[in-house]
Amino acid sequence: MSVVRGDEKELAEKLEELDKQIKASPDKPMPYYRKAQCLMNMGRYEDGYKTAEEAKKVFEKANSSLAWMLLESIDVGRVRVDVHFNMGPNEKNPPKDGIVKPLSFRVWSKEKKAKLLGNIDFEIGRIDGKPLTAALGQELGDGHANFGTLPVDVKYGEVRKKAVELVKKRYSKP
Repeated sequence: MSVVRGDEKELAEKLEELDKQIKASPDKPMPYYRKAQCLMNMGRYEDGYKTAEEAKKVFEKANSSLAWMLLESIDVGRVRVDVHFNMGPNEKNPPKDGIVKPLSFRVWSKEKKAKLLGNIDFEIGRIDGKPLTAALGQELGDGHANFGTLPVDVKYGEVRKKAVELVKKRYSKP
């Protein structure tokens, strides 16, 4: 598995520039979004995820209707996985009881005209306003597949690792 990354020096310079932009205009969401992507490209996954959470708050303050942010693209052999940080209604204002999907792992073919092969979500089940369960899952028409539970307080790096393992199992063969 390889992660699409830029030159480390170039990324460090870009990160420095983004920090300057955030300091100069803390109410503008795009520098936070780009910083999250930059940190992901540097392999600093937890920092990138935390920055995406900051970006979500700034997007909300700006009354943005942006539904998701592309955090990173991961090369997984025969397929590519785009990781989306979701900012839909349930993610912005989690329900007292229900499912929140903070992350989606969109699996694409690598053909010249890429095709969406599937979507695996990181799902958090909430009851009485508290997160009670976490899992990777997939909507299947009228049904739902659960690919295994995770700790509710799981870190992004572990969710990412489990999702990539699942993608390798499900999409490694033609």
